Amino acid sequence: MLIILNIPLLNDEFFEKAMLRLPATEAQNLIQIDPDMIAWFQFQGVEHKTLINSLLRQHIKSLRRSDRFKNLDSKRLVLELTLTYQASYKKIDLA
Repeated sequence: MLIILNIPLLNDEFFEKAMLRLPATEAQNLIQIDPDMIAWFQFQGVEHKTLINSLLRQHIKSLRRSDRFKNLDSKRLVLELTLTYQASYKKIDLA
């Protein structure tokens, strides 16, 4: 016989306080992508995560060939790219 006296009720208060917890290996791979971007990649007819990864990899490779970035190690390259894109960030309209 199951005794359920100590099991909390799953009411609104429970869900207001609930937190999503992911294993560290999964949490480190989370990125935020706008819904319209996801839809565009999904529409391409291939697995969208693989396509996004491939395009990012190609972009980094092309940047490594440029004079500005070619002598940087991976960590420094990521830092420089982050600073560059933060300074000039604007949404790109794919319509």
